[in-house]
Amino acid sequence: MGDISVMARRLSDGSVQYGWSGNGGYCQNTGMRLMSWYNDPEKVDYLFGLGQTGRIGKPGSENGNGDWYDSHELTGYPFWQGTSERQIFSKIAFVDYGYFYDTDNKWYYVVPDPFRIKIPLEFITEYLNENDCDFEFDYLDEIRYSLVIHIFWFYYNENPEFREYIAENLDISAKEILVTLLKDKFPVGCLYDKYNQVYRYFDDWVVVGRADGKFTFKVRKKEEKHIETIEW
Repeated sequence: MGDISVMARRLSDGSVQYGWSGNGGYCQNTGMRLMSWYNDPEKVDYLFGLGQTGRIGKPGSENGNGDWYDSHELTGYPFWQGTSERQIFSKIAFVDYGYFYDTDNKWYYVVPDPFRIKIPLEFITEYLNENDCDFEFDYLDEIRYSLVIHIFWFYYNENPEFREYIAENLDISAKEILVTLLKDKFPVGCLYDKYNQVYRYFDDWVVVGRADGKFTFKVRKKEEKHIETIEW
């Protein structure tokens, strides 16, 4: 895994600003800085007003008020403007981490898998703090495995239209697909590669929540026009 990150925010008119937020984009670095220093609308306005950066610094550090490690590394370029969250990974190649401030005034960690997995950033920071670890990769793997279980067990059993789609388009059962995915080190990538017709049934974004200590997921059947996740 690399370490290139982008950050984005949705504005009140529905448009999206997005751009580079530096290398070293894993949560212990970039995510923790956003949660610690830029976790309210005014601070987010200030941060995005500075333009794209190679490092998230403390407020005011653009004026030389801070050590090198805690200072911005501004590029001089403004953020790009878009009309949809689907654009936030479009300008920079090989992005590994996304940070997205939505209009509910919350930061989200977005995994740029074949499914863009949108997770409340506080879930990741809590995991790192509670487990005294530096990286979120095991936690993300847990989410990926839980996601394919959700799709091929819970969603499958609750949606007759999806069951019919599986029966008409594949010559194996949902249970057989799930067993294959759970044996793979990269279950979401395996879904995309081996069962792409199932992947294409869904919108390419997924929203993660929690209830009773377990992950919950919002997935949607693909529509002609993507509905922004804040509307899900």
